[in-house]
Amino acid sequence: MAIVLIAGGTGLIGMRLSEILTEQGHEVRHFSRSTGARSPYATFQWDAAGGSYDEAAFQGVTHVINLAGAGIADARWTSRRKQLIIESRTASTRLLKKGIAAHGPLVKAYLAGSAIGYYGNSGEQLVTEEAPAGNGFLSESVNIWEQAIAEIPEELNLPTLIVRTGIVLSPQGGALQKMLLPLHFFVSTYFGDGQQWYSWIHIDDICQIFAKGVNDDHFRGLYNGVAPHPVRNKTLAQALITASGKSAFLFPAPAFMLRLVLGEMSHTILDSSQVSAAKLTGSGFTFEHPSIVPALEDLLQ
Repeated sequence: MAIVLIAGGTGLIGMRLSEILTEQGHEVRHFSRSTGARSPYATFQWDAAGGSYDEAAFQGVTHVINLAGAGIADARWTSRRKQLIIESRTASTRLLKKGIAAHGPLVKAYLAGSAIGYYGNSGEQLVTEEAPAGNGFLSESVNIWEQAIAEIPEELNLPTLIVRTGIVLSPQGGALQKMLLPLHFFVSTYFGDGQQWYSWIHIDDICQIFAKGVNDDHFRGLYNGVAPHPVRNKTLAQALITASGKSAFLFPAPAFMLRLVLGEMSHTILDSSQVSAAKLTGSGFTFEHPSIVPALEDLLQ
């Protein structure tokens, strides 16, 4: 049995991952800014920005998973918001590094979420983990984030798993919840010309990647956390109609309007990112939901 401390455990991925790890017989703990909320998991207080944490959280811990960080698409990208997006990730990483060094002698692996935003707008190119960082704020922020993660194996000599996560589809919230809203008005929306590639993943599959990182001591390094079959944005919009069984029309949202409303944050939906899962499948990982329509049907049940 592993004892797993998850920072960001109350988030979309963190809660489902906690369920899966518990079902597998592991003990799960959460780091949270507040310990007042009801949770089935032992919860310890920390303040990544302030640099404080409850030392007791690390007692007996064998694996640390960091999923903490301000939401990329939760608010318009002002200068202050950009700073928060970066600092919330680097500060949490360095505080966990400090905690492991001082109070985590049994920790044998550090697992970290990252993002495929690292690659930027890659157009029609299929990108692998060896591809260089792209241009723009998303690429810059993920690059800085991963540099902070790299300090852990360098300074603590601790094996790491980094998962560059794609668009996570979950019935509990996140991107899918927003995509489904237009269906209430009998339309499914695609953005711009809809030809940009979206690299997505079912919530259970992304959680099983992290679970494999807990269960398999050899599963280390950098992997893209995406399904093996990325789809174009317009195809995804059509798949939502098919999977929901509703009668709806495909409706475009013009790119210029999105840029006007969202500003620089429009890159999150207008950029093309066709990301390879070949390294992950080559590691022996098996996807439960590799194709978009069956995945959506499972999520919408």
